[in-house]
Amino acid sequence: MRTLATQVRLKRAIRLHTEIAARLAGEGPDLLLAAVASARLLDVLGGVRAAWTADLGQAGSPAEMAALRRHVGRALSALEAAAAGLERPGAELAALVTEFREAAVPLVFFLRGLEETGDESLLAFLAPRPLRRSA
Repeated sequence: MRTLATQVRLKRAIRLHTEIAARLAGEGPDLLLAAVASARLLDVLGGVRAAWTADLGQAGSPAEMAALRRHVGRALSALEAAAAGLERPGAELAALVTEFREAAVPLVFFLRGLEETGDESLLAFLAPRPLRRSA
């Protein structure tokens, strides 16, 4: 399954998040900066979600890909929640950074694994054929 577009956009979001977290940590509580940073990160994550939807559309049937769609969807929702949390007054930056990383890093490796798995192998795993009856 092709996931390169999603991977590229996700890595870009991770780099942006790292830059934003460093800037917010260095400048102290600034609600305007936090709101702008959160909006920018959410916009980039929207691009990740759009790329995933496009990658998924080129894969197998929707029924076969439902588990993958749900898994990546949950991870993207966690990333979006952490990004949105940046603009909350009194938000704990360290906790949000941890939440973002804990969702983003495994997702990168998951997508890379999907990319490296052959389409036939992936579909065989997602929609296994029944075993033949033996004697």
